[in-house]
Order: sequence, then structure tokens, then C-alpha cells
Amino acid sequence: MIEPRIVRRYATALFNAARKAGVVDQVESDLGLVSFTVESSPRLRQALESPLVPAERKHGVLDGVFRGKVHEVTLSYLYLLVDKRREEAITATEPVYIELANEARGIVSVNVTTAAPLSKEQEARLKAKLSERTGKTVELAVRVDPSIIGGVSIKIGDTVIDGSIKGQLGTLREKLLS
Repeated sequence: MIEPRIVRRYATALFNAARKAGVVDQVESDLGLVSFTVESSPRLRQALESPLVPAERKHGVLDGVFRGKVHEVTLSYLYLLVDKRREEAITATEPVYIELANEARGIVSVNVTTAAPLSKEQEARLKAKLSERTGKTVELAVRVDPSIIGGVSIKIGDTVIDGSIKGQLGTLREKLLS
């Protein structure tokens, strides 16, 4: 498994190249196609990730599968990963790239966990409040988890705002035990 920091470094380089070429959206779409194709074809994945297959042969495989279907920036990126023996990053790049592209667009993904489903009105109010707080357009991903008992837990990037009853009980327990 490739380290996330390595994937982030490659995805950032790809994003910068795509932005310079003015093809950020195209490359994002290409990465979806590449990930889907590699994940749905075990033989392709094996050929790309095998250390026994030479880089030139892998380039040929990539050409055969993706030339004419993806932008040259994307194809060059795939060649780079093969040349640097980072083939595992091929499918791992997509979510990181999307995050970088959304950040540049002023969009932030927010994971919300609630004990019960939110109404459309509650979701809209929460989205508006988070947009106001972050200064960005918010994309909510709501998950229902009854184990948090009540309240809401919000994750924006690396920041967690835990307003759940389970979280408050855990904090109270730590205070009582210390």
C-alpha cells in the first residue's frame, strides 16, 4: 500500500500541470475513467503493478488502453508513475486530485454523522451555516449512526467538531477519571 503523503505529492504535481494546461476538469474525469478501468480489470492491474513487467511494456499497455481516451497530461502522468515505480498510485490519485480541484474551486467536503436522519430543511440550514463559517461552498456527506446517541459530529478536512452525546459522555468520563 502506497503512503498517502506520496500520493498527495504526485496528485499535487498532476493538479498543477493540469491547471497550467487549463484541463483540470478533463483530468479529473480521466482519473475516474482510469481508476474504474484498472479496478474492474484484474489483469490490467496485475500487468501494471507487476515488477516483472518492464516499464516500456507498461507504457505500451497504457497506450493501448487509454490513448485517445484521456488527455495527454493524464497519459504523461501515468507514464511518470510507471517510470518511478509508483503504479499503486494510479487508482489512489483520484480522490486526492478531486479534493485539490474542489479546494481550488472553493468547494469543501464535509462529513456529517447524526444519530437520526436529517430533514431537508435541517440539511439546508447546516449547509448554509457551514458555508458561512468556512467561506466556501459546502458539499455534505451525511451518515446516520445511532451509536452516537444524539447530536451531530462534523468533520471538515482534519478538523472534527464533535457535538454528539457519545462524544460529550466520553469527555465527561475522562474528566472524572483524571
